[in-house]
Amino acid sequence: MTATSSPTDRYVAATLRSLPERQRQDIEAELRALIADAIDDRREAGVDADSAERQVLTELGAPARLAASYSDRSLHLIGPEFYLDYVRILKLLLSTLVPLWFVIFALVTFADGSPADVAFSGALYSALETAMSIAFFTTLVFAIIERVSAVRTKRTATWDPSSLPEVRDRRDRFSALIGGVIFLAVIVISLVLIQTVGAVEGPDGARVGPVDSGLWESGVFYIALLIAIASIPFHLLAYYTGWSTLNAIANTVFVALLAVPAVWLAASGRLLSDDYFRAVGWPAGADVIAVVVIVFVLLITASDAIGGWVRASKKRRTR
Repeated sequence: MTATSSPTDRYVAATLRSLPERQRQDIEAELRALIADAIDDRREAGVDADSAERQVLTELGAPARLAASYSDRSLHLIGPEFYLDYVRILKLLLSTLVPLWFVIFALVTFADGSPADVAFSGALYSALETAMSIAFFTTLVFAIIERVSAVRTKRTATWDPSSLPEVRDRRDRFSALIGGVIFLAVIVISLVLIQTVGAVEGPDGARVGPVDSGLWESGVFYIALLIAIASIPFHLLAYYTGWSTLNAIANTVFVALLAVPAVWLAASGRLLSDDYFRAVGWPAGADVIAVVVIVFVLLITASDAIGGWVRASKKRRTR
């Protein structure tokens, strides 16, 4: 026959169950001493042993919550430190990207020959999907940030005058982050519209846009857009965790994934459609625009990559 464990034994066991093995021995000793002292205090006040033990355990609260306080583990998805930022960014993304995507989808579907009601219902459904995706991934990024201990330490650290420049820089980077999202949205919308709504009749009677149809139909163009969109949550994460050498390296990889293929396609004549520019009466347009694209891509991506390294360097100097 096994002896019945006491409420204190069960409470301690439940608390230790969700703690790392390396912490259990020290926390068990500390917790048992805390409970014993509190019980002794109540017994000296005239409370019987069973009632005193029950009162102490009740005041300590649920074992899972106490364990979380020992391990500095969040019991919420997004806590008060980041909730206001989370709501602000989510509102901004939903109020800008979703309506823009609704307009794009409706125009493209209508231009493709679908009735207006079909175009509207399809755009509405696609906009709802987009809103759910934005909400999910924004929440996911903030949930990850919430569980990065370095971020919570940074946000709750004691302020001193030397930290003021970093705060101003962080606000500037927030403006740059939001500006980058809007800039990317404008570029994507412009390309989609000019390729679909702005298409013209080609030499064989088919409608052609400025981007080579092979790239558009093969999905290469969409992959590039996906990589660009994927950089948004990365920059959001870097904004809160602070730029480091690792962040700068990852940002450079993002830049290279976009810049190298774009420059190579433009330089080799595979990016733009000659048929489109001949149809609009500008035969040399593909070559001219290709040069503009190369210069634009190099300037934008180089600025982004260099900016990441500069921010990482500034952070190292402020430590």
